Amino acid sequence: MLDLLSPQSRLDTRLLQRPGGWAWWYLDLVDEKGDGLVLIWAFGLPFLPGQGVASERPSIALSVYRDGQSEFVLLTEVEEAEVLPTGWRFDDCWFHQWSDGERDGLDVVLDLPTVKGRLQGTLSVDGPRLVGSGSSGAHGWTPMMGAGDGWAAMRCADWEIELKGRAYRDRNEGDTPLDALGIRSWTWGRTSLDGRLVCWYLVDGEHPSARLVRETDGRLEVVEVEVEEQDWQRDRYGLRWARRLTLVSPDGQTLHVEQRPPVDRSPFYLRQPVVVNGQAGWGETVCPSKLDLWWMRPLVEMRIQRLGANSPFLSWFSGPRPPLRWV
Repeated sequence: MLDLLSPQSRLDTRLLQRPGGWAWWYLDLVDEKGDGLVLIWAFGLPFLPGQGVASERPSIALSVYRDGQSEFVLLTEVEEAEVLPTGWRFDDCWFHQWSDGERDGLDVVLDLPTVKGRLQGTLSVDGPRLVGSGSSGAHGWTPMMGAGDGWAAMRCADWEIELKGRAYRDRNEGDTPLDALGIRSWTWGRTSLDGRLVCWYLVDGEHPSARLVRETDGRLEVVEVEVEEQDWQRDRYGLRWARRLTLVSPDGQTLHVEQRPPVDRSPFYLRQPVVVNGQAGWGETVCPSKLDLWWMRPLVEMRIQRLGANSPFLSWFSGPRPPLRWV
């Protein structure tokens, strides 16, 4: 259902022309206080309502968090997007990948309209080059660099922010709709421990699994872990999550994960700050079967900046400091 791909693999762009195909690239940044951001650029993002060929549905999502609150939100369609030999272009936004043989990096220039002014900013992240074998599957996932560092500076109207902290990148891709993979839910998270990347993926579904993915001397290593979940919570839209996870690997490595209250939420998705053995990171809970609930569609549409007509409520939920945080 969910397979780790080689860190040096490249997306087969033919996937974007297949019915049901999709791909997204993910970047996050978190500082010692837990403030940070998440940036996603995608073709056929499964979390957006709608059907069609992925290459015709490009989008960008940016969320910035400070003091445990969502401070800037933008989920926007873009008109033109392309995969380039060294990165991507999404309208006036540029993503440039680079490598010096030992470290892999990404430099980003953002320039996007919002309902509250133009968002402009730059991000730069880099980390150790990763190697490792992988397989192909209906849902492929791979980290794209080891535990890295990053900084970001951006502004929109009278809002601005600068961040510096630990950085992470990955890619997700698939040729099957996310809600048809036999996955009831997954819990994912990442941090860096002793300067090395650590991720976990707990999958509940037809083929359940609990895996730890860790960086060891520049190589991705995957191990099955024993999991203890404690202090279960039910979020306002019904998703359940555990405040505390304990993950134990066969060689005795133990991760104590504290999942803090969500900073983004919906019936199918939670994003949460996490603290792992004292180190900050990000986590998420996803329930694919709830991706397109009929009663949630109007609320989702309020948050999406469309190429055509937008919801009259878009300004309540999009841009700097949305005044309503309940969706």
